[in-house]
Amino acid sequence: MRNAFARTMTRLAQADPRVVLLSGDIGNRLFDDYKSKAPERFLNCGVAEANMTGVAAGMAMLGMRPFTYTITPFVTTRCLEQIRVDVCYHELPVTIVGVGSGISYASLGATHHACEDIALLRVLPQMQVICPADAF
Repeated sequence: MRNAFARTMTRLAQADPRVVLLSGDIGNRLFDDYKSKAPERFLNCGVAEANMTGVAAGMAMLGMRPFTYTITPFVTTRCLEQIRVDVCYHELPVTIVGVGSGISYASLGATHHACEDIALLRVLPQMQVICPADAF
């Protein structure tokens, strides 16, 4: 699914100059093709997910179409206030993408588990939650 997401992001960036991808310090090699085609629209925000969400909100206010991407608990629960206040209250077109749902990253410990993210996000105004999956 990550590879399909990376390919889709590359296609979106080629089709729409407003698309920008913000990473929370993961997926750098995954997005090599994206970065070669739209290098000025890939931002590695580091391990600063709340800041990444605020940056994405600001970009959306300026007419961009930002996508934030990192491990699920960090892109959802760690920065829930920024999602609620900066993105949802302003009804901004920010797409939040989390990787490693549930206990996919179990070996990294409880800080990397995402068991309550869907419940938390579903109660936010103007939030649409989509949970894609493959056949396996």
